[in-house]
Amino acid sequence: MASTGKPQPVSPRRYDIALRLVVALPFGYALSALGGICLAFWLPLSRADNAMAGIFVGIILWPVIFMASFAIARIERLLTLLIPATCLLSALALLGGWRP
Repeated sequence: MASTGKPQPVSPRRYDIALRLVVALPFGYALSALGGICLAFWLPLSRADNAMAGIFVGIILWPVIFMASFAIARIERLLTLLIPATCLLSALALLGGWRP
């Protein structure tokens, strides 16, 4: 079968996939956990409702971030999106009263 464009070398592609896994696993988990924590502190509902909303958002957010880390073309762009988002959510969680 013919492919369009230049063929990719095998070894840099493997390193790219491994690097994306190394970035996607911890940042995806951190963003989903911090997103759930932020919702638990900042929603104007009861504590139980806030906790359940945080859990549900964390369950949905982690696979979305994980898949997006493979959908974004360049690893540098991925890191420029994930690092500020993680810092922002951690700051919001700390302002809400979360103590790690």
